[in-house]
Amino acid sequence: MEVYYALLRDGGPRQKAREVVASFEPVLIDFSITEILGAIDLRVRWPRRRTRISYVDAVSYHLAQRRRLQFLTGDPAFKGLPGVAFIRISESRSGAK
Repeated sequence: MEVYYALLRDGGPRQKAREVVASFEPVLIDFSITEILGAIDLRVRWPRRRTRISYVDAVSYHLAQRRRLQFLTGDPAFKGLPGVAFIRISESRSGAK
């Protein structure tokens, strides 16, 4: 969801954004209502000293933790947390490429 949104927000063509997101389909994972509830619990317990995280980020981080996967993000709210690979991607808001 966030990749698609970012591509559209930055002025990319809708068809190209859909193609990029469709390329992720082979690696999509299913998750349960129990995992969703665990993610919301995580979001509610999120330390107040850190920037608040979105529902999508809460689900993603929770699933990565449960499945022992590395969580790749550029969101500073996750910097220094276990299991996080922090990257910073410069934003280009100058229009379509």
